Amino acid sequence: MLAAARGAPGTRGEEGTMGSGALRERIADALRQRIAGGLQRGGLRPDDRLPTTRELAVDLDADPRVVAAAYRMLADEGLVEIRPRAGVFVAALPGNSALPGTPPTAWMADVVAQGIARGVAVPTLAAWFARATTGRPTAAAVVAATLDQAMGLARELRDDFGLSAHGVLAETIRPGERLPRAVERANLLVATELTAPFARRLAERLGKRHVVIDVRPDLLSPEWRLLLTRVAYVVIADPRFGALVHALVEGVEGATNVRVLVAGRDSLSSIPPEAPTYVTEAARDRLGRTSLPGRVLPPARTLGAESTLLITRALVERNLAAK
Repeated sequence: MLAAARGAPGTRGEEGTMGSGALRERIADALRQRIAGGLQRGGLRPDDRLPTTRELAVDLDADPRVVAAAYRMLADEGLVEIRPRAGVFVAALPGNSALPGTPPTAWMADVVAQGIARGVAVPTLAAWFARATTGRPTAAAVVAATLDQAMGLARELRDDFGLSAHGVLAETIRPGERLPRAVERANLLVATELTAPFARRLAERLGKRHVVIDVRPDLLSPEWRLLLTRVAYVVIADPRFGALVHALVEGVEGATNVRVLVAGRDSLSSIPPEAPTYVTEAARDRLGRTSLPGRVLPPARTLGAESTLLITRALVERNLAAK
């Protein structure tokens, strides 16, 4: 959700610095992510009306003409439909290349073609894909130093990899005491950079496979880069995670606009109704059904490419090794 990426353009004053073309691209990227995320979560459906150009201009503090140009880019991609005197709507059949989580047709065709070139028939390839990815249940325990990291990464492993994943605080694993159930049942231990040495020793002692994850360098979403020109809120559960949030955005333009609040300790009623607000998985769990006044942003993928490959390899090798 946050990263040490440089720059947070989005204001009218920046247009002269970075150029309206670059700003249009950035706004289009933010809108693309917002619309695609809404479609994935069910908050948006094809033919739903989207905010007007003027509404978005106020929301993003940008020139309406640049926002309109960004909308036209999305219309050219087939993600939205601009209807004269009616507004902008989610396209009835949005192009799948714009939707995260939807395999691009060209990519799928390329994978199948490579399989055929290696002598693997399409029916065989399909069966092997199913076996390699869903052959048998795989349990993972995320060993992290803070509750927000542990629960957030576990959610990502469940959502993106289909693992039965649970977060575990490293401090709860003590010599001479019974291991947390999630660790006992895990086929795979996942550690952050901070807990890597501890998790490696634990994995060796238990005879379990382990992976140390890295974080995407572009973790700060386009929408966050746009919105950090004003105050934005991050709601967390573990006070220790606050220091990591501030360290992560240190040096980023707009970093001083980040306000960290701890669920259950700080008053969340101080969040303005339209303020961009990120809520960690652990904070969501603690808040339950409590609604927040801010505009809550969707969770972002945090795993880097190398980590994704390592976890995928562990999953595939385990499934293919099954008799």
